[in-house]
Amino acid sequence: MNPDPKPRREVNKAYLAYIKTLPCLCKNSSCTGDIAPHHVYTRGSGGSDYETIPLCAYHHNEAHNTGRNTFARKYIMDYTEEFIRCLVGYIKRLEAL
Repeated sequence: MNPDPKPRREVNKAYLAYIKTLPCLCKNSSCTGDIAPHHVYTRGSGGSDYETIPLCAYHHNEAHNTGRNTFARKYIMDYTEEFIRCLVGYIKRLEAL
């Protein structure tokens, strides 16, 4: 028996659909392509769908290629603040329904 089982990942397709409606967090002239939910913590390590941020295809690819810390420094971004802000917006949207 594995003493450290893999964490169960939180999955919510409706939340990911909401993230896709938001603008890219980088908001610059390099933005191209559809918005993709970028998992702040990888899905393979149990990263939750609730820990995602909206990035256009260009910046999503850049985030994966440059690494988490380099990307965050370049765009002066606090991942935790950003995914919490997105989550709060989602909750407010649900409450308004």
